Amino acid sequence: MIKTVLGYVLIAVMFAMAAGVLLTTGRLEQQLADADQSVAMLTLGDAAQRYDAVAATLAPFGRVPWLLRGTREALAARQAALRYWRGDYRDLVDAYSQPDSPNTAGNVDLQFVVANADYRSVQQPGTNRELALGTLDHAIGVYRRLLEGNDAHQDAAFNYELMVRLRNEIAAGDDVPEFRRPTVPGNPGDQPEEEEMEDVQIYVPRDSIIDPDESEDPTIGEGAPIRKRG
Repeated sequence: MIKTVLGYVLIAVMFAMAAGVLLTTGRLEQQLADADQSVAMLTLGDAAQRYDAVAATLAPFGRVPWLLRGTREALAARQAALRYWRGDYRDLVDAYSQPDSPNTAGNVDLQFVVANADYRSVQQPGTNRELALGTLDHAIGVYRRLLEGNDAHQDAAFNYELMVRLRNEIAAGDDVPEFRRPTVPGNPGDQPEEEEMEDVQIYVPRDSIIDPDESEDPTIGEGAPIRKRG
């Protein structure tokens, strides 16, 4: 009888622990989402505080490596990305390149952020051709090392190919691009070239599939006439 009762108690405790972990995970995911929203709204100081709050909640779970591992890895990558957008490239690279640095194995998103920071840390605006080629050689090596263990990482593969093409173009005599510090919403683009109105093509959606090359109807795309109700 006592063994049966103890068995029920043990099962109840296990279910209570599982429910607690699930509840904590849900709250942490919501906090991470709120912090991500702050990053999107460019309130980086608020985002940093929110990430720190999540880290404080996760601290007691650090004694059990497998518990909430995915959440801890996501938080580390987001905190690193925040430092990247703030321009702390060299400090970010140093934080993960020392003998006592946190282990990034298995956290590909974090490795990618650090690789980007490593590339940015050696960029110099207004650089000459020789320094630009050296910067791109450094970037190519950074992304190649990342791809050696994560060949399916599309963003790293894209950056690697972009660096290789850019280096080849500069080596062939093209102008050295202006290395600009990236921003969260992206760098502003150039004004579009002025076009004459007759050069602008306007496409109007239509309900049925009609080949305009086989029709002489000039009203294709206008849709059905509006009918009054009542």
